[in-house]
Amino acid sequence: MFHSEKEIIVINLKCNSMKKILSLLLAASAMSLQAQTLLVNDFENGLGGAYVAVDGSCEVIGNPSINDGNNSANVLKITSTNFAQVGFPVSLPNGKTLNDYAGIRFQAAILPGNDPSKIHWIGFNVGVSDNKESMDLIDPESGNGAAWGDGVELKWVDVELLFNETLLAEKLTTYTSDERNVMIKLGRAEFIYAVDNIRLIEKEIKDPNAIFTFETMDLGVSNRCQMPWAGSCEIVENPYKTGINTSDKCLHIVNPECSPVTLANALPDGKNWSDYKGINFDICFIKGESLPWGSIEIGVRADNGEHTKFGSVYDENGEETAAWGECTLDTWMPIELSIKDNLVTDNVKGVSTLYIRLMKNNMEYLLDNVTLVPISSETDIKNSIIQGFSVVGVKGETIVTLEKDMVVSIVTIDGKQILSQRMVAGKHNISLPAGLYIINKNKVVVY
Repeated sequence: MFHSEKEIIVINLKCNSMKKILSLLLAASAMSLQAQTLLVNDFENGLGGAYVAVDGSCEVIGNPSINDGNNSANVLKITSTNFAQVGFPVSLPNGKTLNDYAGIRFQAAILPGNDPSKIHWIGFNVGVSDNKESMDLIDPESGNGAAWGDGVELKWVDVELLFNETLLAEKLTTYTSDERNVMIKLGRAEFIYAVDNIRLIEKEIKDPNAIFTFETMDLGVSNRCQMPWAGSCEIVENPYKTGINTSDKCLHIVNPECSPVTLANALPDGKNWSDYKGINFDICFIKGESLPWGSIEIGVRADNGEHTKFGSVYDENGEETAAWGECTLDTWMPIELSIKDNLVTDNVKGVSTLYIRLMKNNMEYLLDNVTLVPISSETDIKNSIIQGFSVVGVKGETIVTLEKDMVVSIVTIDGKQILSQRMVAGKHNISLPAGLYIINKNKVVVY
C-alpha cells in the first residue's frame, strides 16, 4: 500500500467529512513528523487540477488493473498525440518549497490501444512549470534510460525521477506566478497510459555523500536497483537492527552467478567519479558458499550495458585483496573500497550508474548505507569529526573529544555494547583492545 497516515492529511484532495475529521486529528502530530513521501494526487476524488499541455488529454477512469501493486479505485488516463506534458499542481506545507524535495515518485501502466512495437523501453522526463503551457526540464541528466523495460499492458510499475537541484533552483527563481506544477513527459509521441499515486520524495539524507540509504524508497522492487543478468534485489525492512546498522530499510540481494548490483543515479549533481577516493557501505551476509575471504569490485554500467571496473580493496602493494575475512552470518559489517585514479577514464567518470559486484557465486546478502568518500574529505576510518564530536583511534585506546556534554556509545563490530555513558565536554582517553569499533556511529580502528 502507498498511503501512510502522514499522506492522508496532504494536499490536493477534496476530502469528504470523514477525511476532514481524520485530517484534524492528525494535524497536531504532523508538524513533528517527516514523511518519506508527500502525496500530490491519487485521483480518488477527481483530477485535482491535473492537466495536459501541448497535444493530448487526460481523464480520471476506474483502475483497469487492480492488483497487489495498486488497489486504487481511480487512476489518471493520459492520451498523448505529440509528447504531451502532464502537469500536477503542488501545494506544499508551510515553509516548504520544491527545493526541499529530491524528486517525484508515481506508478504507471500501459493501457490498451498502443502500437505493440512501441511499448518497450519507455522513459520519462520530469520538469516544472508555472503556466500550464510549457515544461522546464529538471532531469539529473539526459538519456537516463528507460522508466520500465519490457512493457506489459495493464501492469503497474513504480517510477522514480530525481530532480537536478541546481536546475530546479534556477527555474524557480524565474517564475512570476505563485503556482507550482510538477510535470512528466513520456518518451513516445503517441501513447496511451495511466499514472497514479503521484508523490514528492522528501530529502532525508543529511550526509551529502550518502547516495543510497534506501530509507526513502518503497519496499519491493525498485527501478533504481537492478541485477543485469542474474539474481534479484528488492527493498526490504532491515531484519538486523543491531550493531552498526539501525536503518529501517536495506537492499536484499539474491545472487547465484556473481552478477553486479546496479544502483542508478549514484553521482551527485555536478560531480564525477574523479571527485571521490572510495565508496563505503554496510553488508550483511545471509547465505553463501565458502563465505570467508571474499573480494568486491566497483565500477559503472553504461547505457549500452558495458561494465567498467574502477575500484576494489587493495593491499600496501596496490594489489587486490579480500574485502572481508572471517565473518558471521546475519551480522552487519562495514566495507571500504578504493577508487583507482588511473581507472577513472574520461568515458566513465560521468556515468552515474554504479555497480557493486561480489566475486562469489551463490550469495544472499543485505546492502545498506552506500556512501561516497570525497578526495578532499578528512574523515576516514581513523578520524571522524561531526557536530561537536571527534574521535580518533590510536594504539591501545581511543581519544574522544566533546565540545558539549553527550552520551558516548561504543559498540564492537559484531554488535556488542561495551560502553554507553554520558560524558562531560573535553577530551577522554578510553582504553580498548585492538580492533574495529563503532563509536557514536563512527568507525574507529584501535591498534
